[in-house]
Amino acid sequence: MSEFTSYVRFFHAASDTEPLQVSIDNTTFLPELSWRSVSNYGPVSGGFVSVTLAGVRSRRIYLQRTLPFFLPIKYTVAIIRTDNGLDLKQMADYACPSFGAGSGCVRAANLAYGSGPLDFFLYGGKLLFADVTFKESTPFKPIRFGEYGLFLTPGQDEENPLLSVLVDIEAGKMYTLCVLNGSWQPDALDVVVLDYDSSLPVIEPR
Repeated sequence: MSEFTSYVRFFHAASDTEPLQVSIDNTTFLPELSWRSVSNYGPVSGGFVSVTLAGVRSRRIYLQRTLPFFLPIKYTVAIIRTDNGLDLKQMADYACPSFGAGSGCVRAANLAYGSGPLDFFLYGGKLLFADVTFKESTPFKPIRFGEYGLFLTPGQDEENPLLSVLVDIEAGKMYTLCVLNGSWQPDALDVVVLDYDSSLPVIEPR
């Protein structure tokens, strides 16, 4: 029997995929999750759990996979596209260890199938994250509060931005810049910014 409880939320980052029902250990966790939507956190018993993704309309089983929840913390699990259909990217939502007065924290996650490595630049040319590959999430990094313009480029190619985004950073809050495939053309990219509440447990990244 589990001695602790983890908390998990799901983020539907798989473009051109119908709304999904998410089940954990044969119990419905989310009856419906649409593309670009993120759920609230919910409890899950610590240890290995089975996650099933099924189409809300088609009832097709897209994926059944076992995930480990070995720490009593919060997790974000992104639903992504791959060569073989859908997959899951699990990210531990540990508290940023370097909060300073007037600072927030940010990390990047490349959830865009076929994108190649990506660089994240602040307007003005400062490199924030470098060569973030598909299915990679970076450690959190502290950043002064305020509104920032960021642009993404192919790795080591600062002269050819792919897209830009504005991010409003609040002091004491944490954010993940999630890059995913757009649905309007084959090579399009999109960015969804996920934030976190103030009750995240304090734990250092491993």
